[in-house]
Amino acid sequence: QQTKSGKKVFWSRGNGWVLGGIVRILEYLPEDDPQRPRYVELLKTMSAAIAKRQGADGLWRPNLDDPDDVALPESSGTGFFCYGIAWGINHGLLDRATYEPVVKKAWAGLVKNVSPEGQVQWGQPVGDRPVNLQPTQTHEYVTGTFLLAGSEMLKLSK
Repeated sequence: QQTKSGKKVFWSRGNGWVLGGIVRILEYLPEDDPQRPRYVELLKTMSAAIAKRQGADGLWRPNLDDPDDVALPESSGTGFFCYGIAWGINHGLLDRATYEPVVKKAWAGLVKNVSPEGQVQWGQPVGDRPVNLQPTQTHEYVTGTFLLAGSEMLKLSK
């Protein structure tokens, strides 16, 4: 897939599912498993690439490589990225000095996008690519990524 400007589509939430999945694998994969270094390296590589694409507001855009394609904030990918990178810091796999500012900025951006009723806003709808959305759009997985991120941010603060 390509955007209207000819750039590749790298869907924020899709990549978020991958990053979230990597840390879940690492959480349960034994330390001596021969595949573990592969997943650790993947976590490091993805985290570095994702951090470079973070918006000034702390959130990522629906299309990571073409933020102007859908020039709106997006909370479900952001929640996954905040969760995965914070998990990596908390488990000593990602450099705290490099990535703590990234997750703190992401968390601040997420918190600003919770409605007075507690709804996590700007969630991409069910689908397979970035689409335009409204601030009030959300879904169960949007709340789930917010809670995952919050759990790791709490651990990070201790």
